[in-house]
Amino acid sequence: MGYVNDSRQIVIEAQFEHADEFREGLAAAWKDGKYGYIDISGKWAIEPRYDYAYGFENGTAVTMQKEDPDASDSVEYWNLIDASGKVKAKTDSFRIYDFSEGLAPAWLDYEGNKGFIDEKGKVVLEGYDEVDFFREGLAAVSKAGKWGFIDRTGKVVIPLIYEHAFSFSGQRAVVKVADKWGFIDHQGKAIIAPRYDAAHSFSEGLALVKFKGKIGYIGPAGQWAIPPEWDEAEDFSEGLAAVSVNSVQKRGYINKKGELAIKPEYLETFPAEHGLMKVSRDQVGEYFYIDKQGNEVEFLPLPKE
Repeated sequence: MGYVNDSRQIVIEAQFEHADEFREGLAAAWKDGKYGYIDISGKWAIEPRYDYAYGFENGTAVTMQKEDPDASDSVEYWNLIDASGKVKAKTDSFRIYDFSEGLAPAWLDYEGNKGFIDEKGKVVLEGYDEVDFFREGLAAVSKAGKWGFIDRTGKVVIPLIYEHAFSFSGQRAVVKVADKWGFIDHQGKAIIAPRYDAAHSFSEGLALVKFKGKIGYIGPAGQWAIPPEWDEAEDFSEGLAAVSVNSVQKRGYINKKGELAIKPEYLETFPAEHGLMKVSRDQVGEYFYIDKQGNEVEFLPLPKE
């Protein structure tokens, strides 16, 4: 993996086994079996020494190093670092996830006690069976098989009464009631009744739902924006969503009117990012990029000065 600019010129040569988006001027990248962080010139700002690494938020990133990198069951040390690579806080957590709104979900011990840590590595909330990320000031959490929502102080804002729940997006949260999915607002009021076999969070004003075996998209009030007629589909990104058309195994993209914007001819499709989509056509894993008109895109080297 490497990086291109908005003019589709290669600014960092493809040299990493994995590379993430830049956040706060640094990007986590994996090379020769270890993660480090590169700057926008492609040089190592923090040398690769981690077995896992997340991106930065407010000057803090979560990293993991194994006691024995060659052992699958090795003890893992999850710590917080600053932008220079200095350890800000060592933790005893079994696993830590990415920061969101200043808190990171954490698996605090092997027994399954889950909660949240702050940017100093301090456990601020715990005692849950499962936790999701904080979004719009609330996080979905579960105890004894029931889900609800808490605020950053741990106060239960929406009671733990749901079979499942995901954190908020677009002022709506997906919840499961009596084996059906619906949506609630920040006060826990049901604003879209649980009637769907599956549902995703809102993305770009629309939510993917499955109804009577087919997938479509609804608006914030629950009205059909795109009727359910797809066998497979993904969330909208930059105005396009990948779909599988009826019995055809190939995938294409629709616009928010439900019209085919890019004909179905791909084995794999990925969300639009910076106006481009990664796809494969003839063999899984053989990727190239197309633009929003379906044209194949070529990345060019930077012109020599």
